[in-house]
Amino acid sequence: MSTISDIAKRAGVSISTVSRVMNHSENVSKETREKVLKVVKELEYLPRPWAKYLATSRTKLVAELVIADRIRDNLTHKFSFYYYVYSGIKKVARQSEVDIQIQRLEEDKIDDADGYLLIGSDFDKERVEKYRSTGRPVVLVDHYIPGMNIDAVVSDGYGGAFTAVTMLIEKGHKKIVHIHNPLDAYSFKERFDGYFAAMEEYHLLPKAYEFNDISDNMSSVVDLMLRSYGMPDAVFASNDFAAVRAVQEFQKRGIAVPEDVSVMGFDDSEATEEMDIASVMVFKDEMGAFAMRRLITLMMGQDLHPAKISLFTQPIIRGSIKSPKKRR
Repeated sequence: MSTISDIAKRAGVSISTVSRVMNHSENVSKETREKVLKVVKELEYLPRPWAKYLATSRTKLVAELVIADRIRDNLTHKFSFYYYVYSGIKKVARQSEVDIQIQRLEEDKIDDADGYLLIGSDFDKERVEKYRSTGRPVVLVDHYIPGMNIDAVVSDGYGGAFTAVTMLIEKGHKKIVHIHNPLDAYSFKERFDGYFAAMEEYHLLPKAYEFNDISDNMSSVVDLMLRSYGMPDAVFASNDFAAVRAVQEFQKRGIAVPEDVSVMGFDDSEATEEMDIASVMVFKDEMGAFAMRRLITLMMGQDLHPAKISLFTQPIIRGSIKSPKKRR
């Protein structure tokens, strides 16, 4: 996608001149205006709301991405969750000619930047307050802390889980178990609440087991579930890794998916697509793009009232789901 620099180069004018044209400034000759608008049309350029800012800015804005090592290691790992989030961030930064730099959360220092994207659930209230105390804009990405009036961009975990579980129920599943990751992460707590709400809506008994993706205790989780609860109709997992591991552990015990039990994950990763496991699609690229656009708007001093942006999700039906009635 074209940038203001591309237009300026082809039209033979400065970036400031292009911005003045886009903002209908009278301080541009008719000849120059027509030349710039012709190039804008040729390049199919979509004007951004911050074009006016760029017309008067002498230096580029700098956005810092603060990320824990567990996420940073996956930024270049194609098909990982945060690979796509980072892709969306970079795309908008490139279009807007904003420089980005990455800071490790573990270094526990705050670099000089025009604004900060705090990515992931590793930030507690105290850490967030440290960045906010700089007076610079701060946006949380894939994370939110209830009670803090701070900008955040998240996926609709509650709605996504409620819709997914409702779909399982309407397909005839009644004994639906939720295998969830630790609930100190906002996204997993939202999905947990959505699951419980759907089960209660249909007057069904919810049952949940906690899975730790770091220690990978899925074998113990499945054993405990089968021993204390019995065979469920379906398992709804709070992310795709948990769904994949559940399928693998079921298969080790001779339990077939979906012939014996249905399984559904959350995030819609490459792994679930390859294994034909149903999931809930999180629009990860869009999450990064929304976050970057919001940060740029704040760095320009516009629309300063904090907002939580929640992106709707979409259930993806695959071969891991089968109606209990059809199993007989």
